[in-house]
Amino acid sequence: MDATTKKLLNLLGSDNFELRVAAAQVLAELAISTKPVIKALGNCLREPYEPIQLAALKGLARLGAADVSHLVVPMILKGGAIREHSMAVIAAIGPSSVPQLRDLYDQADFNGRRAIITTLSTVNGKPAVEFLLKKLEEESFEQQQHLLARLSDAINSMKPAQQTPVFPLVQKLLRGKPDPASPYLHISGLILLGCFKGRTLAGRARKILRNYSDTKHLPEIRRFGLISLYRQSDELKATPDFTRFLQKNLCDSDWENVAQHALTGFKKINLPAKDSVKLVQLLNKSPHFAVHIHIFERLKGIDKPEIAAAIVPFLSDSRFRVREAAEMALREISSGIESLFKTLIESEDLEVTQRVNSILQEFPQKTRRKYLDRAVKRLLLLFERNDARFRSFLEFVKGVDPEPLRARVHEKVVKLKNGASREKWARITAYMQLLWDNHMITSEGRYYFAISLVRQSSRNLDPASRRSDLGLRVLRALVYDSYEELVEKISIDKHIKPEDFYYLGFHFSEEGEQLGQFGIRMLQHLVEIFPRNKLCEQAQQKLRLHLGDEVEEEPAAEAEEKPVEKEASKSSVDAEKKAKKSAGKAKKKKSSRRRVTIDVSASTSAARKARAAKKKPKGK
Repeated sequence: MDATTKKLLNLLGSDNFELRVAAAQVLAELAISTKPVIKALGNCLREPYEPIQLAALKGLARLGAADVSHLVVPMILKGGAIREHSMAVIAAIGPSSVPQLRDLYDQADFNGRRAIITTLSTVNGKPAVEFLLKKLEEESFEQQQHLLARLSDAINSMKPAQQTPVFPLVQKLLRGKPDPASPYLHISGLILLGCFKGRTLAGRARKILRNYSDTKHLPEIRRFGLISLYRQSDELKATPDFTRFLQKNLCDSDWENVAQHALTGFKKINLPAKDSVKLVQLLNKSPHFAVHIHIFERLKGIDKPEIAAAIVPFLSDSRFRVREAAEMALREISSGIESLFKTLIESEDLEVTQRVNSILQEFPQKTRRKYLDRAVKRLLLLFERNDARFRSFLEFVKGVDPEPLRARVHEKVVKLKNGASREKWARITAYMQLLWDNHMITSEGRYYFAISLVRQSSRNLDPASRRSDLGLRVLRALVYDSYEELVEKISIDKHIKPEDFYYLGFHFSEEGEQLGQFGIRMLQHLVEIFPRNKLCEQAQQKLRLHLGDEVEEEPAAEAEEKPVEKEASKSSVDAEKKAKKSAGKAKKKKSSRRRVTIDVSASTSAARKARAAKKKPKGK
């Protein structure tokens, strides 16, 4: 012992408490761990002055306190910082302190016992664990919880070789039949079994835990048995036997105690694709939506029709999350289009058909085209029944190719137009409105649409009424697109009546340029083809309003200049009468019409000026 150590030891015996604290701190910093120093620091623990006790405990924690353990261990019963530092010193002493802690346990209060339990779990080893397991049976529920937590930490920190002698001690907790009123000991034993590692110990533990998950046990026992079983994540293997065990528990009606914990374990195992296909049967067996959602996730990407057929019914499930999960899974199973399309046809649930149609949009165009004709037929059938589900098929058809729908609609429209049904124009309008509203209508379709609207129109000549007439607006676009073709088509259309020609002529003749020409042509056609109709006189008045007296004067001028043409005109009138009586063909009618030479390009103002110029000589 050198002089410095002697002086420091002398200071530890000083009457000055501050010098003694400083000396203890210096000895700890110098790491002087001789027996006299350890003994002197141990004697400081007998002092009533707390700063000296703390300084001594800190020094012993660094220098070692095995020789003075009998002085350190009782310090654990004190409160505050003394207890905290004494626990650290005892943990450093190791297993040799276990007997003293056991002897001290019975005289300790509640907090003192908690400190002893924590210290013993840190010291670890079979003697410490055995003592704690024994006290687990005796303590109150609150203390049992602390004991169980510390025991779990102690066993988890052991290596498999150290756990071997502890395993039988834990098994003893499971002896006998659990008390239904207080099954805590059995639950504690099951929880501790989940802490064992290694192939042998873990295998034995799993066997016991699986037995306690049987339906013959209390729900609480089953719950903790499964929780402990699935804690061994590194040990879970997808063996056929274990997979069957999991699937059985996934179908258990008790979600809180069994199924949810079985699902936790099931998520930790990797199943090959061939075994994943078999999970389809769980969709109908398990009553739990969380199980369904997980199975959908497992089946996602396995492109087999039978899988899609099993998932499709869940698109109408009452639970939103299940519907969403089923939809996401079906988006990745392209072979399920047959089941999806069948559902689209048969389902009466609008939300289901919308979901199905949304899924179908993700499929390749080539695959969807195979179902196009069936979709068109179903669409028109539902549309004719005024069933809102037709919109789902409409979206499908628009996403693939709208041409077959247009062709089928035009076919129906032509048949109706040539038929004798009283409701044909309303039905034609409905069909063409379908194409119009969805931007699938063509020039031919617009013609059918316009004629059907005009035929149903009230033909009110009031400007406001005409502005709101959709048929007139559609015809306006057709005039701009194909004027000559429209005039030719509408002139030979046998379904357009004199009042329709007058309505069209009256409206469009008030427009400028090409629209005005079209209106005049309609009035002209009315005068030529229906000369005896009561509207003919009004049409002539309208023509005179826009074109002046040329309507009456030009035929007379032609007669004076070309008498030969007059005879030809007379013969042509006779030929016209014969043609009307015989075949009534459109071309013959056209060739036999009485010519009325009208300058359709002349404006109303120009015609009035011409009339004024002709009337001046008569006045002279």
